[in-house]
Amino acid sequence: MRAASAGLITALNGGQTFLIADLYTFTLANTVVARYAVADGDIVYGGNTFSGTTISISRSKIKTIIGVQVDTLDVTIDARAEHLLNGTAFLLACRQGALDGAHLKLERVFMPTLGDTTTLGTILLFTGRIATLEIGRTQVRMSVNSDLELLNVKLPRNLFQPGCINTLFDGGCTLVQATYGTNSTVLTGSDADTILCGLAQAIDYFTHGTIKFTSGALNGVTATIKSYTVGNIQLLLPLVATPAIGDAFTAYAGCDKQKATCSTKFANLLHFRGSPYIPTPENIL
Repeated sequence: MRAASAGLITALNGGQTFLIADLYTFTLANTVVARYAVADGDIVYGGNTFSGTTISISRSKIKTIIGVQVDTLDVTIDARAEHLLNGTAFLLACRQGALDGAHLKLERVFMPTLGDTTTLGTILLFTGRIATLEIGRTQVRMSVNSDLELLNVKLPRNLFQPGCINTLFDGGCTLVQATYGTNSTVLTGSDADTILCGLAQAIDYFTHGTIKFTSGALNGVTATIKSYTVGNIQLLLPLVATPAIGDAFTAYAGCDKQKATCSTKFANLLHFRGSPYIPTPENIL
């Protein structure tokens, strides 16, 4: 059973005529939100505008079953060069990883007339995370796994392994991320993969860490740092757009989850949750 507003229930029971449209909400890993509607025009609902005049979206059917089986929704998007996602051509942004790990919410809106959503509301059809992408010249096909995928967790939760099982700055680690952040700006020669800057920390200080832009077109965008040398940040995946010279950002320290790093770099050995002295499988045998 799907939840519906009182206005929609009344309209259905009364045989009222109305229009319907699908609303797609994409929440990117960097928290940017993009909203689209399958309609002949833009739809304003819940204080947000869902664009119906840009990209074209089609999808597979949705089924409802009893149990915890992970359902999959197949979505096809047709886009032209002028259709943008976070300031970059939609298909190019997909190739650069903008939709990797993104969350999709699909709703169906009921309207007395196009754009009038004040009385009937929506019903939720599907929510999930984008699993795979197939990107062509004019369209992208994606497979979206329902949120039940989150139940696919390996047990036991705590493993005996050399590296720490905590995530840097989480509750088990206890360190505060802001304490290990350093501000800088983008210098000449930077591109979507490499950020040249004035950071002077030792080699690998920011390796496996993150960078968050605080100004410019990429304001709010967060990316993972693959490697770091003095004044040079290499990103794990290209940014959705090339940063401009002078754009400000904050770089946060990274951790390789080793005991020595936890002790010397972070002085946090008390919360280290690795088992570095476990013999290797070859030695056990």
